[in-house]
Amino acid sequence: MLNLNRSNFQAHPFHLVSPSPWPLYTSISLLSLTTSAVLSFHGFAYAGNNLIMSLTSLVLSMSFWFRDIIAEGTTNLFNSLFHTLKIARAISKEDIDNLKLNIIQDTINFTDNQLGYFLAGLIEGDGHISIPSKGKTTLNRILNSRIVFTGHINNIEMYILLQTRLGGIGRFQHSGNNVIRYIIGDNKGILKIIELVHGKFRTPKNITFNYLIEFFNFKYNHNIPNSPLDLSDFGNNS
Repeated sequence: MLNLNRSNFQAHPFHLVSPSPWPLYTSISLLSLTTSAVLSFHGFAYAGNNLIMSLTSLVLSMSFWFRDIIAEGTTNLFNSLFHTLKIARAISKEDIDNLKLNIIQDTINFTDNQLGYFLAGLIEGDGHISIPSKGKTTLNRILNSRIVFTGHINNIEMYILLQTRLGGIGRFQHSGNNVIRYIIGDNKGILKIIELVHGKFRTPKNITFNYLIEFFNFKYNHNIPNSPLDLSDFGNNS
């Protein structure tokens, strides 16, 4: 496949090799070469001519195959693929600081109890609690758990407000055109979240939250009690 039409052939967002005829042609050429060689060894007529044609066919098919491999490696395929997949990238501290200048700090004057319910709601909505294995990896490393808040990029100022209210913990990540992630992966930050949202979950995500508590109790010798499900009236703690 030529470089000119290769970029138009990738009809999917994944790095899958485009269909190529050369593996089939190469296999047929190898079979023909082997057969012709055996026949020529036994003195069959015209076997030598078939051997030369098979060898020529094998060299040509392998040459075209290698040409496509080189073309794939030297074109801008991976750059366009990176753009297509919209791989997540970190948001720089400078960009966050610039946004902070436009935020009214008086809007973060609410109690820790209110903040806890708000965080619990975010986690129950599009939040995610990642809990690694309690064992060590093959490189003898201990993996950390993570709490990830996911939202629209237009809500970045809200997440910056939360980060400010939480003492600057966590980091931000931008994925695609519209997705923003606020990621808390350090132990101190996660313990802060556990303290704030403890007993404030209303959905089965409370089960995962208790798994997170058990992980911290096991790994870091804490004694945090399990979080009870909040069954109170919405009108009393909205």
